Amino acid sequence: MNIVKKIDDYVTTFTEWILGMSIILMAIILIANVIARKFFSNSIPAANEMGATLIILATFSGIGYAAKKGRHIRMSALFDAVPLKVQKVLIIFISAVTCVTYIYVCYIAFQYIGYTMMLGRVTSALELPAWIRVVIVPIGFGLGAIQYFLNIIINIKEPELYIGTEKIAGEEENGI
Repeated sequence: MNIVKKIDDYVTTFTEWILGMSIILMAIILIANVIARKFFSNSIPAANEMGATLIILATFSGIGYAAKKGRHIRMSALFDAVPLKVQKVLIIFISAVTCVTYIYVCYIAFQYIGYTMMLGRVTSALELPAWIRVVIVPIGFGLGAIQYFLNIIINIKEPELYIGTEKIAGEEENGI
Protein backbone atom coordinates (compact mmCIF):
# COMPACT_ATOMS: atom_id res chain seq x y z
CA MET A 1 0.00 0.00 0.00
CA ASN A 2 3.00 2.28 0.54
CA ILE A 3 3.80 2.28 -3.21
CA VAL A 4 0.21 3.29 -3.98
CA LYS A 5 0.53 6.21 -1.53
CA LYS A 6 3.77 7.35 -3.19
CA ILE A 7 2.23 7.16 -6.67
CA ASP A 8 -0.82 9.07 -5.39
CA ASP A 9 1.46 11.74 -3.90
CA TYR A 10 3.37 12.10 -7.20
CA VAL A 11 0.13 12.34 -9.18
CA THR A 12 -1.16 14.98 -6.73
CA THR A 13 2.05 17.03 -6.98
CA PHE A 14 2.03 16.79 -10.77
CA THR A 15 -1.66 17.78 -10.89
CA GLU A 16 -1.04 20.77 -8.63
CA TRP A 17 1.78 21.84 -10.94
CA ILE A 18 -0.41 21.41 -14.06
CA LEU A 19 -3.27 23.36 -12.48
CA GLY A 20 -1.03 26.20 -11.34
CA MET A 21 0.89 26.49 -14.60
CA SER A 22 -2.22 26.33 -16.78
CA ILE A 23 -3.89 29.16 -14.85
CA ILE A 24 -0.72 31.29 -14.91
CA LEU A 25 -0.14 30.67 -18.63
CA MET A 26 -3.78 31.41 -19.41
CA ALA A 27 -3.56 34.71 -17.56
CA ILE A 28 -0.32 35.69 -19.30
CA ILE A 29 -1.57 34.79 -22.78
CA LEU A 30 -4.97 36.43 -22.44
CA ILE A 31 -3.61 39.59 -20.79
CA ALA A 32 -0.95 39.83 -23.53
CA ASN A 33 -3.74 39.52 -26.10
CA VAL A 34 -5.70 42.35 -24.47
CA ILE A 35 -2.58 44.54 -24.45
CA ALA A 36 -1.83 43.68 -28.09
CA ARG A 37 -5.40 44.57 -29.09
CA LYS A 38 -5.41 47.82 -27.12
CA PHE A 39 -1.99 49.18 -28.08
CA PHE A 40 -1.28 47.58 -31.46
CA SER A 41 -4.85 47.13 -32.74
CA ASN A 42 -3.99 43.53 -33.48
CA SER A 43 -4.66 40.41 -31.46
CA ILE A 44 -2.48 37.36 -31.04
CA PRO A 45 -3.99 34.89 -33.54
CA ALA A 46 -3.81 31.81 -31.32
CA ALA A 47 -4.58 33.47 -27.96
CA ASN A 48 -8.22 32.40 -27.74
CA GLU A 49 -7.39 28.87 -28.85
CA MET A 50 -4.57 28.58 -26.31
CA GLY A 51 -6.81 30.04 -23.59
CA ALA A 52 -9.57 27.54 -24.35
CA THR A 53 -7.06 24.66 -24.38
CA LEU A 54 -5.71 25.75 -21.00
CA ILE A 55 -9.25 25.97 -19.57
CA ILE A 56 -9.89 22.40 -20.74
CA LEU A 57 -6.57 21.31 -19.20
CA ALA A 58 -7.27 23.00 -15.85
CA THR A 59 -10.88 21.82 -15.67
CA PHE A 60 -10.37 18.16 -16.45
CA SER A 61 -7.01 17.67 -14.77
CA GLY A 62 -8.58 19.03 -11.59
CA ILE A 63 -11.36 16.43 -11.36
CA GLY A 64 -9.35 13.82 -9.46
CA TYR A 65 -7.62 16.49 -7.40
CA ALA A 66 -10.93 17.98 -6.26
CA ALA A 67 -12.26 14.51 -5.39
CA LYS A 68 -9.14 13.73 -3.36
CA LYS A 69 -9.28 16.99 -1.43
CA GLY A 70 -13.06 16.80 -0.92
CA ARG A 71 -13.52 20.06 -2.83
CA HIS A 72 -16.09 18.83 -5.34
CA ILE A 73 -19.63 20.16 -5.49
CA ARG A 74 -21.88 18.49 -2.93
CA MET A 75 -25.54 18.79 -2.05
CA SER A 76 -25.30 18.38 1.69
CA ALA A 77 -28.62 19.57 3.17
CA LEU A 78 -30.16 16.09 3.36
CA PHE A 79 -26.81 14.40 3.91
CA ASP A 80 -26.00 16.51 6.99
CA ALA A 81 -29.44 15.90 8.53
CA VAL A 82 -29.12 12.10 8.77
CA PRO A 83 -27.17 10.09 11.40
CA LEU A 84 -23.51 9.16 10.87
CA LYS A 85 -24.22 5.53 9.94
CA VAL A 86 -26.65 6.64 7.23
CA GLN A 87 -24.11 9.23 6.05
CA LYS A 88 -21.52 6.45 5.79
CA VAL A 89 -23.83 4.35 3.61
CA LEU A 90 -24.79 7.39 1.52
CA ILE A 91 -21.18 8.46 0.91
CA ILE A 92 -20.23 4.93 -0.17
CA PHE A 93 -23.26 4.76 -2.49
CA ILE A 94 -22.65 8.25 -3.91
CA SER A 95 -18.95 7.49 -4.42
CA ALA A 96 -19.79 4.21 -6.18
CA VAL A 97 -22.30 5.85 -8.53
CA THR A 98 -19.87 8.69 -9.25
CA CYS A 99 -17.01 6.24 -9.87
CA VAL A 100 -19.08 4.22 -12.35
CA THR A 101 -20.28 7.40 -14.06
CA TYR A 102 -16.71 8.69 -14.40
CA ILE A 103 -15.59 5.37 -15.88
CA TYR A 104 -18.41 5.57 -18.43
CA VAL A 105 -17.58 9.18 -19.35
CA CYS A 106 -13.92 8.17 -19.63
CA TYR A 107 -14.95 5.46 -22.10
CA ILE A 108 -17.04 7.94 -24.13
CA ALA A 109 -14.14 10.42 -24.13
CA PHE A 110 -11.79 7.77 -25.54
CA GLN A 111 -14.34 7.05 -28.27
CA TYR A 112 -14.57 10.77 -29.06
CA ILE A 113 -10.78 11.05 -29.29
CA GLY A 114 -10.71 8.10 -31.70
CA TYR A 115 -13.46 9.65 -33.79
CA THR A 116 -11.69 13.01 -33.85
CA MET A 117 -8.43 11.31 -34.88
CA MET A 118 -10.26 9.46 -37.66
CA LEU A 119 -11.66 12.75 -39.01
CA GLY A 120 -8.20 14.30 -39.03
CA ARG A 121 -9.51 17.63 -37.71
CA VAL A 122 -7.03 20.32 -36.78
CA THR A 123 -7.42 23.48 -34.72
CA SER A 124 -7.91 26.71 -36.62
CA ALA A 125 -5.04 28.89 -35.36
CA LEU A 126 -2.28 26.47 -34.36
CA GLU A 127 -3.33 23.70 -36.75
CA LEU A 128 -2.70 21.04 -34.12
CA PRO A 129 -4.63 17.79 -34.30
CA ALA A 130 -7.93 18.53 -32.52
CA TRP A 131 -7.76 15.36 -30.42
CA ILE A 132 -4.71 16.70 -28.55
CA ARG A 133 -6.87 19.35 -26.88
CA VAL A 134 -9.22 16.78 -25.36
CA VAL A 135 -6.81 13.98 -24.45
CA ILE A 136 -6.89 15.25 -20.84
CA VAL A 137 -10.64 14.54 -20.55
CA PRO A 138 -10.42 10.74 -20.15
CA ILE A 139 -7.29 11.11 -18.01
CA GLY A 140 -9.10 13.51 -15.67
CA PHE A 141 -12.21 11.34 -15.41
CA GLY A 142 -10.02 8.25 -14.94
CA LEU A 143 -8.15 9.88 -12.06
CA GLY A 144 -11.48 11.02 -10.62
CA ALA A 145 -12.84 7.46 -10.80
CA ILE A 146 -9.73 6.18 -8.98
CA GLN A 147 -10.18 8.79 -6.23
CA TYR A 148 -13.84 7.87 -5.74
CA PHE A 149 -12.92 4.17 -5.64
CA LEU A 150 -10.28 4.94 -2.98
CA ASN A 151 -12.92 6.97 -1.13
CA ILE A 152 -15.17 3.91 -1.04
CA ILE A 153 -12.34 1.80 0.39
CA ILE A 154 -11.33 4.35 3.01
CA ASN A 155 -14.95 4.81 4.13
CA ILE A 156 -15.36 1.05 4.51
CA LYS A 157 -12.10 0.69 6.49
CA GLU A 158 -12.11 3.81 8.67
CA PRO A 159 -14.64 4.79 11.35
CA GLU A 160 -14.53 8.48 10.32
CA LEU A 161 -16.61 9.79 7.43
CA TYR A 162 -14.38 10.82 4.49
CA ILE A 163 -15.80 13.09 1.79
CA GLY A 164 -12.48 12.89 -0.07
CA THR A 165 -9.52 10.61 0.49
CA GLU A 166 -7.80 13.47 2.30
CA LYS A 167 -10.82 15.17 3.90
CA ILE A 168 -12.85 14.00 6.86
CA ALA A 169 -16.41 15.33 7.00
CA GLY A 170 -16.79 18.13 9.52
CA GLU A 171 -13.15 19.25 9.45
CA GLU A 172 -12.72 23.00 9.67
CA GLU A 173 -12.43 24.71 6.30
CA ASN A 174 -9.29 26.77 5.81
CA GLY A 175 -9.46 29.21 2.94
CA ILE A 176 -12.05 28.63 0.24
